[in-house]
Amino acid sequence: MEYTEDMEKDLLQDNVNWLFVSASLRAKKGFIRLAEELELSVIQVFALCFLQPKKPMPMKEMASLLMCEPSNVTGIIDKLFARSYIAREENPKDRRIKMISLTDEGTELRQKIVKNIVDYKSDRLERLTPAEQQDLKKMMLKILA
Repeated sequence: MEYTEDMEKDLLQDNVNWLFVSASLRAKKGFIRLAEELELSVIQVFALCFLQPKKPMPMKEMASLLMCEPSNVTGIIDKLFARSYIAREENPKDRRIKMISLTDEGTELRQKIVKNIVDYKSDRLERLTPAEQQDLKKMMLKILA
C-alpha cells in the first residue's frame, strides 16, 4: 500500500496526542487575548498563575512548571520584576537558590487573571454537557497529576 497525505490526516485525527495538542492550541486563544490586554506575554500570564500569593517558589520550580530552561525563566521573571509584579530573594537556607514571589501588585493582577479565566466562556466547552465537562475535568486532572 502506498502512503498518501490522506492517510497521514486520518492517522492524526485518530491520535489522542494530536487531538490534545490541537485542543490546547485552540484554548490558548483566550489566554492570548488576555495577555495582550494586560500587555504581557502568554508565558508571563502562566508564570503569574503558577505563583500562589504569599508562597515563594524557587526559580527552578517555575522553570519546570513552564517547561523551559532556567535562563528563559530569568528573562520572564525579569520583565515581571520590572513591572513590580514579582519579588526576588535568596532562599534563607541556601543562598544559591533564587526565590520568587508575588508582590501586592502581582497578587492583584493574578486575581484579575484568575477571575478572567474562571469567567471565560469557551464556545467549544459549552458544547459539552455539565456531566461531560466534569468527566473532562477529571481526565485533565489525571493527565496533569
